[in-house]
Amino acid sequence: MRTLRLSLLSAIAFGACSPALAERQTAVGPGLIPLNATGGLGGVDMSGSATTGTLVVGVVGGTATDIFTLNNPALPGRVAISTAASSQGNIVFNSSSTVYGNIGVTQPGGPFLLAISGAGDGSIVNFVGPVFATTVNVTGTGTMNFNSGSINVAATNFAGDGTISLAPKTTLIGAMTTTAGAKTGTLVLGEGSTLDGAVGGAIGLKAINVVGGSNLAGVAANITGAVDAFAFTLGTNTLNIGGALTIANIGTSGVINTTLASTSVYGKIQPVGAANLGPSLLVNVTVAPSAYIPVGSQFNIVNATSGTNGSVINIAVMNPSNPLYTFKAVPLGGTIGGLVRIEATGTPLLVPVAPPVGVPLPVTLPTAAAVVPVLVAVVPTPDLINVLSPINAISDAATVVAAISQLAPSSTDGAAALVTFHGTRQLQNLSLARLANIACDLESQAEPRLKEVAPMCTGSKRRGGLWMQGYGYFSNQDSQSAVAGYDASIGGAVLAWDAPIGEFTHAGAGLGYARSTIRSNESTSRSAIDSYQVSIYLGHEPGPWFINGALSMAANDYSGTRDIVFPGVSRKATHNYNGQSYAAIATTGLNLRSGDFAATPLASIQYSRVDLDGYAETGAGDIDLLVTSRSYEFVESTLGLKLSKNAQYSGGVFIPEVHAKWLHQFKNPELAQVAAFDVAGSQSFVVPGLVVSDNTLNVGAGVTLASCGCTTHAWSVEAGYDYYRAGSGSTAHQANLRLSTRF
Repeated sequence: MRTLRLSLLSAIAFGACSPALAERQTAVGPGLIPLNATGGLGGVDMSGSATTGTLVVGVVGGTATDIFTLNNPALPGRVAISTAASSQGNIVFNSSSTVYGNIGVTQPGGPFLLAISGAGDGSIVNFVGPVFATTVNVTGTGTMNFNSGSINVAATNFAGDGTISLAPKTTLIGAMTTTAGAKTGTLVLGEGSTLDGAVGGAIGLKAINVVGGSNLAGVAANITGAVDAFAFTLGTNTLNIGGALTIANIGTSGVINTTLASTSVYGKIQPVGAANLGPSLLVNVTVAPSAYIPVGSQFNIVNATSGTNGSVINIAVMNPSNPLYTFKAVPLGGTIGGLVRIEATGTPLLVPVAPPVGVPLPVTLPTAAAVVPVLVAVVPTPDLINVLSPINAISDAATVVAAISQLAPSSTDGAAALVTFHGTRQLQNLSLARLANIACDLESQAEPRLKEVAPMCTGSKRRGGLWMQGYGYFSNQDSQSAVAGYDASIGGAVLAWDAPIGEFTHAGAGLGYARSTIRSNESTSRSAIDSYQVSIYLGHEPGPWFINGALSMAANDYSGTRDIVFPGVSRKATHNYNGQSYAAIATTGLNLRSGDFAATPLASIQYSRVDLDGYAETGAGDIDLLVTSRSYEFVESTLGLKLSKNAQYSGGVFIPEVHAKWLHQFKNPELAQVAAFDVAGSQSFVVPGLVVSDNTLNVGAGVTLASCGCTTHAWSVEAGYDYYRAGSGSTAHQANLRLSTRF
């Protein structure tokens, strides 16, 4: 018995809360009848309304007043407001409101309401269910949203400059007009929505907008009758018109706002009837950030299939989203065939080859200009488009140049040959400097202490020597013309043995290793070089005059990274390859002595060849590069003067020195690179390279501490510093420390 009682109570409670069984407000007779709380919960039934009976919803400026809230979320087919007879009963929405059910039953079957008005200034009226009425009137600047996703029947009108919106898949049957004056009222159409009737009347709406598409795919909306409006905002969507199209009928220039997401996804209007495009038309183009629009791409913005009853004298194409895009009308004089076609004439990608006037651009502009023709000519792969689209989304010319420059071989790899040459030069200089400061050498026998041991340092008593030297070389190259600058550091060491092979001649051989690191001043790209060198050297000093020479060969391992980082792209390309370098140097000089002091004018000539293998990058997708092999030759002369002083101490000699040299390049190659993208059909391009100054100034100082004794171990310690400066903005610092011993 108790179980039966509980079940009965539950059924009663459910029925009380059910929209179908809830108490409803009855609005009987003509006149104004305010919506009450009962109607807000359970809906309203109107009867005896004739033509004046009016349901008043809310107050002007008041809070939102909703209807049939018990049906929230809305169940299909539930009637929120009914009328006993068709074309009777009116509704006035003074405030914002959401109606959670049908208004009327059907149209024309009925019963349907007579007139609905609302959407005053600042208010929003939402129809969750379908609306069946003779007319719907927007009274102010507010919005009426038809959200049923089904068929609605009512003729609509703008008595104020408001908005009517159709949700996706919603159909509104009935003409749409404006009585507020020309250029008032906005119609918003969602995906798959249809306005079944003519729109705009004789004077035209202010705007028609199509919403809901994306940059991947646009959507379509439909108007079955003739259309008259001043402006159209399409996004990437299509507006299909079943009748004639009239833009700016009164004579004011019409506007079409379109978004280009690709050559096939863009906003357009397709009328079935004739097109009256007015005397002039403005097309505002927005290019989607993900779009890749090649130059020459054409877009049919209006394509009237039945000809035209008007002509466009002038089409102005504007691009408010990115000034680096340019478009033109095709033909330039406009159209007389109902076809509005535009063509892309410039994109951000073309900035390096067609730079904007008066805009400062990075020094890497020539590098970027070398890359662009290849990018334009290649058939873009999906991965390449993922790089080119972000470039075309950049609106700042300098940023575009900086981004495209990163697609070329890195400046650090371009400098690899020069840094290899510098490293080879330093290693050879170590060998030649050794010949000038051999422990217990004959050069210093003017010293009293050394005169004592000189007889022991002749003939068969002369001994060989083992020496080791380490050095550090740090250089900076400023950016120049087309090439980003860099910082380089070289650390190396030499282990060698030399011995006399005659009364005035020494010969030796050594092994060297150097590690070089190159860092770009404009990016985070870097390169590294591991050099393994073998050298032989020979010195002949029969008196004050001397001549020395050296030959060397090195095997070099190159590695590096190229960072490609700009808005929308972050990739890293890596490379590894091998190379070889060869060098020969001859130097001569004259030791001029006066007491403890010596002045040594000297001259040298050096030839170097650096060969670098080609390589293929990995890690950056279709913007990986294939870089061809390279060979460079350097010929450098040196003229200089060294000043030194010999000072005795109990165990040997202390020799400070200073020197200055002028280095001149007789053969000074441009460090250009040839590369192609690792994608089918890519052409090769030549990247301008660094060209250093032909002239370099070197000044330095050093000190040698040496012992002497041929019957016991002799040793020397040398420390030095050098500074280099070239006219091309190149500076370098070198520090070295050498330890020598004789057995």
